[in-house]
Amino acid sequence: MEGGPFAAEMEAVRRDRRNLPALRAQAEVLFAGGQREEAVALLRAADALAPDDFFILRILSGFLAGMGQMEEAAQLAARAVGLAPEAAEARLHLASLYLARQQYGAAVPHLITHISQGQATAAGWHMLAVAMSGSAQPNKAIEAIHHAVELEPGNIDYRLHLASLLTARARYGDALAELAAAAVLAPHDARIARAASGNHEALGDLSAAYQEAARARDLAPGDAEIERHYSHLAKQIGFTLPAADTALAQTLAGWSQARVRKPVRARPRSWRQLLATRGRIIHALVLRDMRTRYSRAHLGYLWAIFEPISHLLTLGVMFALINQGPPPVGASLFEYYCTGLLPYLMFSHIANEVMSARAAGGAVLMLPNVRTTDVIASKTVLNLLTEIVVGMVVFAAFGAAGYRAVPAHLFTCAGAILLLAGLAMGIGAINMVIQNFFHSWETIFASIVRLLYFSSGIYYSPISMPDYARGFLEWNPILQGVEIFRSGFYPQYHPFWIDAPYLAAWVLVSLLLGLGLAQVLRKRLRPLL
Repeated sequence: MEGGPFAAEMEAVRRDRRNLPALRAQAEVLFAGGQREEAVALLRAADALAPDDFFILRILSGFLAGMGQMEEAAQLAARAVGLAPEAAEARLHLASLYLARQQYGAAVPHLITHISQGQATAAGWHMLAVAMSGSAQPNKAIEAIHHAVELEPGNIDYRLHLASLLTARARYGDALAELAAAAVLAPHDARIARAASGNHEALGDLSAAYQEAARARDLAPGDAEIERHYSHLAKQIGFTLPAADTALAQTLAGWSQARVRKPVRARPRSWRQLLATRGRIIHALVLRDMRTRYSRAHLGYLWAIFEPISHLLTLGVMFALINQGPPPVGASLFEYYCTGLLPYLMFSHIANEVMSARAAGGAVLMLPNVRTTDVIASKTVLNLLTEIVVGMVVFAAFGAAGYRAVPAHLFTCAGAILLLAGLAMGIGAINMVIQNFFHSWETIFASIVRLLYFSSGIYYSPISMPDYARGFLEWNPILQGVEIFRSGFYPQYHPFWIDAPYLAAWVLVSLLLGLGLAQVLRKRLRPLL
């Protein structure tokens, strides 16, 4: 710089090295003002005059790194560390330059020295994790990033890095736990949902993967990588969806797209809107269930009505022939049997259908808007409607034969049917969860249902039984439902053992327990595919 623009500054340094701080400050002003080349030239000249000045080396290294000259920046940073080995920041700077050039092995010793000096920072541990991972030491990388998370638990980038390292080691459950913790801190970070989706996919849980991908898509609309991942999962699920499920997916697609266009912090929806949404989903599931269950039969939905009617006729005629005595109430023994069989079979059918709801739901549960409880509700609604139609046909036949066709107290009969349907829904949901962990439970429950066949007052009236036997059977909630139905059908039948609040308590507890367990344990239920 002899005779150059900084000749005076250089001469001042030659005369007295205490003028170096002023020169460094001038270089920083030049660099900040956009005169980068002039700033670097000034520091190079200063380095030639004072090659042992740590600060000149460190500042010049930073300038060169900012200009993309990583190799020379690393050489100068190494000289600076050699002059001041205890300078923690200088070691981190040198390590970052090595990492930028993918020289992971060269960065490791400097980072270990930085940590062992008792000046460890979260950034240092994070950089060590990067270096260890690049050096093919994944377990040490995981240990290092754990330390970074402990020092800065609120740093989402560190948690995402930890989750990615766990994912690379196929520790998907641990990765999901870290991502769940990150989601609590940053619920609107699309990166978290995208990473969770990848881990669920690796575990084979395409339903959860699809839901997380849809959530990431909502949080970051237009993100190309997330869109590709979402489409990839949609295709995977599409290959497994039958035609009816594909139609349901198209029905739900409009709602999903509407959610994408909403702002992330949209105003919370009211209970009325939430219930309306669930109602539309359940309605779509009912239609889908009708198509898949009855489209193969030539008679379609009529077969669903004729099948239980044939069951009623077979059992009713058989027991009417065996028992030639007068009916306990009413004019027809066969009609008396049917008033017990109809409510009981409705309970049995709904409970069994709900118990198999998750398995029968199949790929539908992979759609982001559909919950297990929606499938449970749709099974209950479809079977309840079917049993109501069956009852109308049966009692219309009784009317044509000259017997009673219309209940004396319609609302009492309707209340009994609704209570038994609610009980069946709750018991079925509990059985669905139990069966997930105890696979033989379906067989055991079938045996229990057969026992209930003969203890629910279908073919006899408890009024003819001894007090001790009747007192025992009164605890059976299905018997209570059957007797409430009969008390509404026959005008003169008002048994004193009816306890509607007791049955209502059974319904409430079973629904709370069944639906609550299905919701709380939804991620632990067996994969559907």
